[in-house]
Amino acid sequence: MSALPLATAGSALLIDAAGTLLRPAESVARTYARLAARHCEIDEHAVAERLPGIMQRARALRAAQPDWRPYWAEVVRVSTGCDSPALLDALLEHFTRAEAWRVTEGAERCARAVAERGMKVAVVSNWDVRLRATLEALGVSSWIDAAIISAEVGVEKPHPEIFHRACERLGVRADRALHVGDDHHDDVDGARAAGCLALLWPAEVGSFDALAQRLLGDEPSQP
Repeated sequence: MSALPLATAGSALLIDAAGTLLRPAESVARTYARLAARHCEIDEHAVAERLPGIMQRARALRAAQPDWRPYWAEVVRVSTGCDSPALLDALLEHFTRAEAWRVTEGAERCARAVAERGMKVAVVSNWDVRLRATLEALGVSSWIDAAIISAEVGVEKPHPEIFHRACERLGVRADRALHVGDDHHDDVDGARAAGCLALLWPAEVGSFDALAQRLLGDEPSQP
C-alpha cells in the first residue's frame, strides 16, 4: 500500500458514514422489530436475517427519489412483512434523529487534529438526503469541511465520480486523499478506482486515534 498522506494543506481525509463514522444506538433489526410491533407480529431475529439481502437487492430503487422512500418502503416491507405507511414514516423519522446514532469514539478528535495541520475532512456516504440534517443534529457538521451525499450528487460508491466530487469540493488531488470506510467494494475498491488511497475500517485502521497518529506522522504509515 502507498504511504498515507500526512496531514498538511492540500490533503484530505474522507470518511464513510454508516458503519464507520456513525453506528446505530441500538441494532437496526431491533429498532425495526420494536416499531413494527405496533403494526404486525415480527421477530427481531427474522428481521436481522432478512435485512442484508433486501438492502442489497433493492439498491436500484434508491435512484427513484432523493429521500429513497421507494427503497426504504421495500426494505421495511420485506424485512418486517409489514406494508404499513405509518411504520415506514416512523422508521424514517427515527433514523433522522440524533438519538438514533452514536458517533464513533475518537472521530472528532481525529478530524480536529488533522485539520489543525491543514488537512480537509469530509464525509462521503451512500445515504439519502436526510443525512445532512442528522449530521447537523449530531454536531458533526461543525468539525468537517463538507458532506458529499450520494442522493444529493446523483452517484453512489463505488463509482469513482463521488470521490472525484469530494476531492473537487475540497480542492485536493485524488492521490492526496485518503478514504476510510467499512465496505471493501464500495469504499476501498471505489476510492482506489478514483485514484484515492483507502483503508478498510476497522481492520486496517484500528481506531480514529490511531489514524490521527499516522496522519500526523507520529506512527509509521504502514499497518
